Parts: sequence; structure tokens; C-alpha cells
Amino acid sequence: MSSSLLPRSLVLSTFSALLLLTALPARADLPIETIYLSRAEISDESLRGVIGIAVIQSMRGEDQQPGGELPRFLPDGESFKQDGAVVLKELVAISGSDYDVSVRKLPVVERRGHYVHVVINARTNERAWLSEIQEDGEGPELHFLSFDSKEWEWSGVELYHFAPKGESRLYLAPKSDARSYRLSPDYPPRINGEYADQRIIKARGNFLQLGAWVSMDEPLAPLGWVPISDENGLLLIWPVYAPMC
Repeated sequence: MSSSLLPRSLVLSTFSALLLLTALPARADLPIETIYLSRAEISDESLRGVIGIAVIQSMRGEDQQPGGELPRFLPDGESFKQDGAVVLKELVAISGSDYDVSVRKLPVVERRGHYVHVVINARTNERAWLSEIQEDGEGPELHFLSFDSKEWEWSGVELYHFAPKGESRLYLAPKSDARSYRLSPDYPPRINGEYADQRIIKARGNFLQLGAWVSMDEPLAPLGWVPISDENGLLLIWPVYAPMC
């Protein structure tokens, strides 16, 4: 079997394992998610109207880059037709990690059935229709997670990278007229005066509820709500993998 191909069951189990890293003690050999692009490098249109994130996984090639490709599609009336392929090592992703597999995370702006419209180049806003279902059952896999997916629970979140001036706001309720407080790297969320390791609890409308990680034996302690996008539809946050510590 080619190094760029692997059974779907292995990829899906690997994806589940990555999400379950939030339930493991911290280890130096666990994957570290890296944000590859500064906000200035990302086209505004790449962040406008984003409904969730495409997580693309593959084995690494001999050059240690993501291996393989995914079929590319074009809308054809009520269905889709294949139109070439997307080479994974040419993706310009917002973030990713390399562990047992390569993982790349990209914005999704539309979904039709199992087809998702993915920003495959965050610099130029190049987009492609990709499928969550691969007919051969082998090779790279794509998994779509909307912002209200329960799979984000206990994950971390990057609050400042996309935010204007590197600042966000923490609201006491999931509505724009609720009382709010400024958040920044210098003024992070706190609980009982101590720095809070913030994790995602859930989404409601255009807001994510954040909670503070306390221990493996306790639920997340609610901190408040942060907006997912601004008044112009530009994405403000980015969920990230975050092992327990």
C-alpha cells in the first residue's frame, strides 16, 4: 500500500484519537497544532461566511508533506461531477499538525449533503468542492465539523489570531447587547483571579461558550461567550486541539 493511502477505518480512528487527546494528560510527543499564516496573510474573503472547519488527514509522503489527493467536484444541477483533484501538499491551510498522520484544517463556507465548499488556499481564497465520502475507502479523508458540533467540546480555541487588534470580548450571555469584557493576551479569561485554560463548551447562534478546565474529574467551569464572527461575517475564532494538562 502506498504511504499516502490508508484504510478509512484507520483514518477515522486516528481522527477520533486526535479529538480524544483532550482527555489525556499532557505529553511532549503528542501533536501540537500550528497556525501557519498570520492574519495579514489571510484573505478577508477566506474568513467570510465560514460555517465550520474541514479536517483533512493523510499519511505523510517521503518529503514529510501531506500525501495523496482528494477528488475535486463541480456542481452539476442537483448533483456534482468530478473535475480533477486537489493535491494535499499544495493546500494552504490555516492550521495543522503532523503526528502519526498529517492533519490540515481549512475553512468551509457551504455544505450540500456530503459535499463541502472548502477554502483550499487561505491566502488567495481559492475554493474547491470536496466530498466527505471517498468511494475507494482508502487514502486521505475529510471530516467536516460545524461550529456547533459536539465534537469540539473540551477543545481549545484561538481567540486573538483573527481578532481586530488581537483582542476579543467575553460576553455574559450569547447576545451582542449583553454585558462584556475585553480579552487579550494581556487580559486573558480568569476564574477566581487565576488564569483560565479556556475550552469550548458549546455553540449557540453566533457565539461559543467557553469554560475553564479545572480537572479531569470536574466539568468545565463556564466563563462566558465569545462571538464566532463579526458584524461583517468575518471569522474571529479558530478551534484547536488542546491536550489536558
